[in-house]
Amino acid sequence: MCYIDKTVDNYELVRPLIGNTTPDAVVQPQDEEELIEIVRWAILNKVPLTPRGKATSGYGGAIPVNKGIVIDFYRMKKVLAIDPKNKTVRVQPGITWEKLDTELNKQGLTLRLYPTSYPSSTVGGWLAQGGAGIGSYEYGYFRENVESAKVVLPSGDVKVFSGNELELIADAEGITGLIIEVKLRIQPREDIEVAALACSDANRLQELVNSIIESKLPIWSMIFINPKMAEMKNRAPLMEHGGHSGFHSERPEKIQL
Repeated sequence: MCYIDKTVDNYELVRPLIGNTTPDAVVQPQDEEELIEIVRWAILNKVPLTPRGKATSGYGGAIPVNKGIVIDFYRMKKVLAIDPKNKTVRVQPGITWEKLDTELNKQGLTLRLYPTSYPSSTVGGWLAQGGAGIGSYEYGYFRENVESAKVVLPSGDVKVFSGNELELIADAEGITGLIIEVKLRIQPREDIEVAALACSDANRLQELVNSIIESKLPIWSMIFINPKMAEMKNRAPLMEHGGHSGFHSERPEKIQL
């Protein structure tokens, strides 16, 4: 049967144990039909498959420990449909967050949240890997912002997962199937003001966060850094969303701390 590999957490630590992980082949399907054909061929020939987005994660999910074929989603990176009314977008899994955000901005829309690897990681990869990111203070984990995902199962069949079924896909790193399409929620583009606050100790920090939550302030994202990191950031040029200079509104709708 065809199966998808879930690999070890840190390649450098375990490389001596897993040996040569060079795949037998790397393929880049151009569309859903080609991908399904590859999966069904692999089933018949008992060839392992390992999905790969941009491989920005540090947990080894794209390492083909049993060799076989690496499915590289580089060519499946289209925006399939943007729905401004319902604030959703359908995309292929290989599109990067920066590219998607650029397309949304053209219609006055933007992402609800995105990973810190915004310029290079993919939508399908983050759903497979799971986790939170920039914007998660307001919108939670990425899984909570996905309406549905179309997946090629290890049997070669295609199924659309939604609701609680998405738990079988999110955070699974591809072992339950290959993600070929994602429908996620988006939001109108708004100006954001960036603010920095300092606390004398951890107790004060906890009190601050509690007061922000109780006051229901319009915070979009919140990031904590230690004093040394703050010092380094103060020495560096101010760079914000997508590597561009931060922007300011006199009456901001949301704030990033």
